[in-house]
Formats: sequence, structure tokens, C-alpha cells
Amino acid sequence: MKKIIVILFLSLVIYSCQPIEKNNQVVFDNNQFSKFNILSNSIEIIEIFEKKISSPYISHTLQITPLQRITNWVKENFKAIGNENKFNVTILDASLTQNQFKNKDAKNFDEKNNFKYNLFYLVEFNLYDDSNNLISSVLVETSRSTTSGLYISIQEKENIINDLIYQSLDDISNKSKDLIIRYMADFII
Repeated sequence: MKKIIVILFLSLVIYSCQPIEKNNQVVFDNNQFSKFNILSNSIEIIEIFEKKISSPYISHTLQITPLQRITNWVKENFKAIGNENKFNVTILDASLTQNQFKNKDAKNFDEKNNFKYNLFYLVEFNLYDDSNNLISSVLVETSRSTTSGLYISIQEKENIINDLIYQSLDDISNKSKDLIIRYMADFII
């Protein structure tokens, strides 16, 4: 009888320790974003953005930073097709911040303090001829934010941030497509 009670008690404890909600991990597949075939001889990526490691910036705490994500997006989705012109992609900003704020709408059992994550991308696309004369330039920016509770697991925090980065990449991909088609239409295939 004692064994049955112990087994039932342990089963109840193990069952109650199961997570309430499972967050699916974000899969970064750059093939889901817009692709660009540029009439140029080469594509150069220039990173002007300087990483900040002071509060409220948290990019340096991630395994793969927003800067690395956008660099990979450019490498995989922009193809140089042609024998002339130079295409430069300058990453001016790829900052991720975390700020704590008071939740004014919190109910009795809700957390009174939460985190707000902000991600800002600023990218400039420049097309030069072989004499280094600027043919066309496009500046694209996107900003997105999300919130989370103060007391969440590390895995849940990573999932929230990765989802924010993925959604921001989708935003910048769509805005880049619109602006590049509008201002560089003669140099896109």
C-alpha cells in the first residue's frame, strides 16, 4: 500500500512539473525571404555598426547576433549577375535592447514588471558603376518590439528574441524588396 501511495505521489509531482506551454523554436531559413539578382560584378557587405556591450543592449549575450543574422540574409539572398557595376550593402545599425517597465494593467497575479525588447535595423544599398559613380541608393530601416515577463526561463527568452529577430528580418526583406524595385528597377533581374 505504501508503494502505491509513493508511486502516485511521485507521478503527481512529475506530472505537475511539466511545462504548461511549449514554444516552438524559430527556424531561420533565409530562403523564405525575398531574393535579389543584381546587375553587378560583385556584392560587398560593409558593417559600420559597432556592437555595444553596455545596458540596455543585449546583442552580445546571444549566440547568433542580429548583425550576423542580417549579414547571412544578404549573403544568401543577394546574387551578383553581370560584368559591371558594384553593389554595396552597408549595415548601419542592428541593435537589440532590453528595457524593464512597470505593467500598469497587471491584475492580481500578473507580473508587475516586464521586459520590452526592441530591435532596430538600418541598411543602405548602393549601386556604383565601374568608375565608382553612385548610380542608385536605397536606405531601409525597420523597427520591431515585443514584451515578456520578468521571470521566464532562458529558453523561453531565447525563443522570444529569436522570433523578434525573424519577424524583423521578414520586415526588412519586404521593405528592401519594395524600395529596391522602386529605385533600382533597371538593375534587378
